[in-house]
Amino acid sequence: MILAVLASLLTAPGASAAERFWTLQLNLCNSGIAGCYEGGKSVPEAAGLIRQVRPNLVTLNEICSGDVPGQLAPALSDAWPGDRIYHFFSPALRRDTGTPVKCANGQDYGNAVLGRVSATAYRGVTTWTGKYATQDTGNEQRTYACAYAVGDHLACATHLSASSEPVALAQCRSLLFDVVPGIRSSVGLTGKTVVGGDFNLEYDTSDPENAQNCVPPGHVRKGDGSVQHVVFSNDNAFVSTQKYGLRYTDHDGWLVRLTKP
Repeated sequence: MILAVLASLLTAPGASAAERFWTLQLNLCNSGIAGCYEGGKSVPEAAGLIRQVRPNLVTLNEICSGDVPGQLAPALSDAWPGDRIYHFFSPALRRDTGTPVKCANGQDYGNAVLGRVSATAYRGVTTWTGKYATQDTGNEQRTYACAYAVGDHLACATHLSASSEPVALAQCRSLLFDVVPGIRSSVGLTGKTVVGGDFNLEYDTSDPENAQNCVPPGHVRKGDGSVQHVVFSNDNAFVSTQKYGLRYTDHDGWLVRLTKP
């Protein structure tokens, strides 16, 4: 009798379980140029992980523009049949020409956001990209990709400077303290935000370039113990994290399990 009463309370009209919102951060080293490149094998490996884990959101670094529509978005569609899948790719830019950096296969090279929204909640997606004002002296200029699934969530992916931690920290603060609040203000969004990427910053309180130093009030950071991080507004509830070892890239898959309001 007591169990029946509890069951009825849990399923009473108006009661709803917290909605899972799992974020998977991946750096796939698929330019074809870097020493960690493994002949394009990291992309199907990542697609398999997406099907296995069934994330709601994937933030992607070091990919080619065809990787998402070619393999990664179909994998997320397989994981969430019947739901709406969106993706947005943003290239890194060359300092000398202002044009996209290219993969060895000729496609643009950069970052992407890949996400899922339930079919009933989908109201379209608005996107933003930009180049950071602060850059290191290399020819690759770092950018961000942000997508707002209208009424559901705002997600951004970025890959920050690899040669200068002070520059990487400035870029991180620009995204999280300026760009994201500006987007939220423009669309009238409070909270509901997740930012993932290879920040090229570690969590180290003895280092002035500590990844925690680019986390705004009202947000939480979860890092993989190295340079990959997921930062989320604290209206999302943290559940747990998990690493997935990957054979064909030099970064682990980094899963942050959240529930969202």
